[in-house]
Order: sequence, then C-alpha cells, then structure tokens
Amino acid sequence: MHRSWRSIAIAATLAIGSAALPSAQRSIPSPASVIGWEPCADYKLATYEQIEDYVRTLAAAAPDRVRLVDMGKTTEGRTQVLAIVSSEDNLRQLDHFKSIARRLALARDGTRPLTDEEARALAGEGKAVVWIDFGLHSIEVAHAQTAPLLLYKAVTDESAEMRFIRDNVILLLVA
Repeated sequence: MHRSWRSIAIAATLAIGSAALPSAQRSIPSPASVIGWEPCADYKLATYEQIEDYVRTLAAAAPDRVRLVDMGKTTEGRTQVLAIVSSEDNLRQLDHFKSIARRLALARDGTRPLTDEEARALAGEGKAVVWIDFGLHSIEVAHAQTAPLLLYKAVTDESAEMRFIRDNVILLLVA
C-alpha cells in the first residue's frame, strides 16, 4: 500500500509539473515557421508583408522582450513597424529611458541646459540605443531578408553575451 501511494504522488507531481511547462516555457516561432523558408535561402525573397507578419508574430509570442510601434505608412501605403527589443525590465521602464535619451539629445532639462554633471549622471542611468534599419530603399529588398534572423536571435538567444546586450541596450529594428 505504501508503494502505491508513492507511485500516485510521483504521477501527480509529474502531471502537475508537465501541465505547468507550457506556461513556463514560451514557444517562439522561427522565421522559417512563419515565412515558409529560412530567410536568406538561395533563390528565395520574402515580401515586406511576410517579414512584417513574422515581426508581428514574434512580438506576440515574446511581449516581455519585444514591443511593436506602428511608425505610419510607407509611400506604397504599407504599415511600417518598429520592433523595440530589450530585457523585460528595460521595456517596463521604456518611458523613463526615452525621457533620459530626450534630455541628453536636447542637452536640456525642461527649460534649462543640463550641467556636465547632470549629463554624466543621466548617461550612466540610461541605456544604449541602437537603431538598425533594413529598409533603406524600397527597390533594395535583399538586405531586409536578414531582419527576421537578427530579431529571432536577439529575442531567443540565451547566451551570457545576448542577455548582457538585452539588459544594457534598447534595440530599435525597422524591417
């Protein structure tokens, strides 16, 4: 009898543990799973719409690391999206970091100029902001093919280096 209770307890623990796994582990779609092939594959070019669909799909799957901003319409009437990639903590404080960046860019705090000491303090408190734009010219399409790959790596890579980057950088990616 003692043995059967132990078996039941083990089975219940495993069932509860496995039921919790889907919520604990996120499923991030790869670019190939959304686009239909690996970006940059020979003789394959994803359309802007396919790349945008991937960016939106990835952002929906990883809201703790990606925030989307609709930038407006392109000259061809397409919605242009900006993916903001960083750590969950940085995204939660995004307005604070935007305020720091704005004050540093204008070298002002409201109506008065920043002192050197204030600027240094703000720079130490802020985050590096990196803008990567894959859509330089509408007739140049090949370079945009790498955008889904970079976005996927920035969101899913759990190496110490990539965690450090997410913790210290706010990546602005325009596909």
